[in-house]
Amino acid sequence: MIQSESCYNFFEYHNSKDTGLDNGIKTQMYKVFLPIMFNFVILYTLLNIFMGENEEKKVAEKPLKIMVASTVLNSQDIVEQVCSTLSGYGYHVMNSHIKTIPANPRISNLQNCLNAVEASDLVFGIITPRYGAVIAGDLSITHQEMRRSIELEKPRWFVSHRDIYVARELLKQYMYLPGSASQAANPDFIFIRTGVLDDIRLVHQYNDVIRNEIETDKRTGHWVDEYYRLPDILRVVETQFKDVDRVRAIVEAMKQ
Repeated sequence: MIQSESCYNFFEYHNSKDTGLDNGIKTQMYKVFLPIMFNFVILYTLLNIFMGENEEKKVAEKPLKIMVASTVLNSQDIVEQVCSTLSGYGYHVMNSHIKTIPANPRISNLQNCLNAVEASDLVFGIITPRYGAVIAGDLSITHQEMRRSIELEKPRWFVSHRDIYVARELLKQYMYLPGSASQAANPDFIFIRTGVLDDIRLVHQYNDVIRNEIETDKRTGHWVDEYYRLPDILRVVETQFKDVDRVRAIVEAMKQ
């Protein structure tokens, strides 16, 4: 109503001037343009209300927590650029290298990292040709983080270096007993560290994330992209995570 009065006052102002128009013509102009301007004001007001509510909804939604699981040795640039890209998309990124994992001094480093996996909404794992630190047990922290995400059935995506896939294909004829349907380990197989692959457990890590122990047609959550250079990883990050609404829908669906 205030806006309509403003429109009326606008016409009254111009009506008070000598425009050379007949009063009848002016009246017809008022009848045509006043409703148009009034409807425009209403539309503009409703649009502002809708946009404001939409912005408030976005503010109310908490950023999704994504755990980036990766070894850091020789991969600092990869981890930093991946985390920076995800932050730019609006995610709350959890990663020890960029100092965004809250640490409890009463528990071990391994447990702090596993707790971060549990606290996350989704996980992005990077399997590099370096296996990483082994603190407790027989597996590295990164390997255990990835296993934990699978155990918890977290929404998860992985990339793995091309050399790991190649090594797996070349070595599996020696790693496992011939004719073994379940790929029983060959007790005589010995792996010596190389400049391409520093630990044979990287192959086991790859097998874990592709769910190798499950029949192929029954696997889920086993998507693993191959990478060779950083741009390959960033392309995966863009494809899988840029559409935050899509990812949020997946996270909510998997919580049910």
